[in-house]
Amino acid sequence: MQYTLRRQKITGRRRFVLLGVVLGLLVIGVVVAAIFNYQASHDNAPTSNKTVDVTPRLARTTNSVSTRIQFVGDVFWGRYMQRKAERSSLGTSYFTSKLNEADRAEYDAWIGNFECPITSRDVPYDQQVAYLRFNCRPEYLPEFAKWFTAGSLANNHTMNNGGQWGIDQTRANLEKSGIQYFGNYDMTKLDDICEVIAMPARTSGGQAAKIPVALCGYMQVVNVAPTDAQLHVMQKYARAMPVIAMPHMGVEYRTTAEPQKVSAYHRMIDNGADAVIAAHPHVIQNSEAYKGHLIAYSLGNFLFDQQSLGRDTTVGLAVDLTLTIDDVHAAELYASVAPSCAKYRDDCLTRLSRDLPRRPDIKVEYGFTCYDQSNAVGGLPTLGSASVCATAKQRAMVDKLSGLGQSW
Repeated sequence: MQYTLRRQKITGRRRFVLLGVVLGLLVIGVVVAAIFNYQASHDNAPTSNKTVDVTPRLARTTNSVSTRIQFVGDVFWGRYMQRKAERSSLGTSYFTSKLNEADRAEYDAWIGNFECPITSRDVPYDQQVAYLRFNCRPEYLPEFAKWFTAGSLANNHTMNNGGQWGIDQTRANLEKSGIQYFGNYDMTKLDDICEVIAMPARTSGGQAAKIPVALCGYMQVVNVAPTDAQLHVMQKYARAMPVIAMPHMGVEYRTTAEPQKVSAYHRMIDNGADAVIAAHPHVIQNSEAYKGHLIAYSLGNFLFDQQSLGRDTTVGLAVDLTLTIDDVHAAELYASVAPSCAKYRDDCLTRLSRDLPRRPDIKVEYGFTCYDQSNAVGGLPTLGSASVCATAKQRAMVDKLSGLGQSW
């Protein structure tokens, strides 16, 4: 009897333990299922506020992204250029009619200095001649958009037609045509100095892509040195992406940069510019390597009606920069953010500053060519001959450049 009672107690205890184990397993199963469902629901949620490691996706197709950019000099299609176009049977394609589309296809992007307000309100021809008050008609922009990715508005002529009204019209017309822009003639507007450009690019796998590049315009005519505040603007961009300064400064028609300009452009490099590519003198000036960075003091004219002033104003230097990012994570982040950078005053700098731990190393390759706009070729820009470009490179002293860095 006593043995039987003890056996019953042991059996009951075992049943209780077994029941506890079963209940415990059920609880663990419920918790695991809940965690799984929670994770699955978050994996399928929108990712706008979520940091996603997309490196493996890029690595399957490519391990780098690069862009080849061509920078040309002053671009102007008012005054006598407009008269020539109106007399031509080519219409709005007149100004680009001697450019070779095959040559354009070698580049991902073209950048130039747009030396005029672009509005539908004409400035009379005699005023453009006598007072150098310019205007360029917007009807030509759709054709220019086939060639130019972005243009600088940081020059002394974008204020010629209505001041701020003219630059507002210029921006609206450029946006309508799909051409990006940066800079302002008013250097007190610090927020207008730099703009992130959605630069067309390509992956090493041959896919089309974009990367963010900050282009910074400085209107410093004549020999007005940029302030520290104006130069410091570039520093915040330089921490996240490549930075190209495109100043407009100096004495016109002088073939050698004056000391004030040399000092100012050195300070641009010191404040974060990876290269300085400049305009305004309407002729090619010397170039140099400063701390491993290129400074081209003046590219001269690309499209202008100054043939009567002599040969120097009809040949323009073109600078070719090829930028390559091999850091797969940074390349993917650049490619994902860059398409939204085409919008003026976008949030690309904020996003990249937040999500990019440091700016990646950027490989850079340099190239130089030229464009001829002399009367001998009809006064329209065409790729210069070997002899013309040899002379242009000699004037720019690019054949003597040494010490250019291979990375930024």
